[in-house]
Order: sequence, then structure tokens, then C-alpha cells
Amino acid sequence: MDIDEIGAAEIAQRYFVTTEPLVRLGWGISGYVYLSPDLRTAVKVHRREESFVQELAVYRRLRRLRITRLHGLTIPKLRSFRSDVNLIQMDFVRAPYLVDFAGVTFDPPDFSEDTMEQWHASIREFFGPNAWVACAVYHSLAQHGMYYMDFRPSNLKVEGLPGVQPYAPDSGDL
Repeated sequence: MDIDEIGAAEIAQRYFVTTEPLVRLGWGISGYVYLSPDLRTAVKVHRREESFVQELAVYRRLRRLRITRLHGLTIPKLRSFRSDVNLIQMDFVRAPYLVDFAGVTFDPPDFSEDTMEQWHASIREFFGPNAWVACAVYHSLAQHGMYYMDFRPSNLKVEGLPGVQPYAPDSGDL
């Protein structure tokens, strides 16, 4: 089942038992995220079952390890899920935060040296002098067998984090 934006919005509305339009907080390869009507939680409706299963496994591991903050970043807590519609309900969080765990793997990345250098370069481009935050998060999660690779400004918001410097990448909102 490959869910599109309209289908995802309908699933989220049914989950929250509302016919009112919901605020879409974000979207990406793995799915669509909507704010709850009470503004306390959000739901992610996954496009495909595989990304739902993967992200749910990460949230369960984070819960088991009691990781809700990492290097000053808030990580949303898993609140509920619905396997029949590929939906995960989590806390709504404000910056600084780390979100979107659908791409996390439980095995170390097996990329070429060139690919890894491009990945590091993209982190430096996205975060400039604050790239150290992404590196610290990567290494901390890796110690628990979770390999987070999707570092983008929409997933890793460092604004408000002590010790970060103001920085805006040249390429706009990535």
C-alpha cells in the first residue's frame, strides 16, 4: 500500500476523529506528519509499511533505552501506533529537536569512502559550525545500535541549543 497526501490526511483525520483540516507539519519520502487538534501530539502516516515498521522499531528502542533527549535535543516520545494504517503518534516537539527515524538502520552503514565523504560534506553544508551536533548525535545513537543518516535542517533543529552559532545554509530550506 502506497499512501498519497490525500489518503494520509484522511487517515490522520479519522485517527483524531475530526473532519476539520489538520496542519501538515512536514512530509518526505517516508510519509506525512500532521499536528493533532489539541496541539500536543503529531502523527506520521507512512507511505509504505516498510518505513512504518522501521520507524516504529526505532521508537520502541528509544523508549526501552529511555532516550528522550540527546545532546540537548528533544526526541519525540512514542505515544501510540496503528499498524493497519501505518500510523505513529508521537509528542509534538519544539526546537531544538531530532525527528524522523524512518531511515535509521540497525546495522552500520556500508558505504564507499567517497559516499561517506559526500555525506560529511552535506552535514557541513547544512549545519556549518554546528555540524558537531550531528556528529555527536550520530555517535551517541550508534552506541545503541541505531545509525541515523538523515541529517537535514528539517530533521535536526539546533536553534535554541546552547553552544550553537547562527548559521543559514546558502541553499535555503532543505
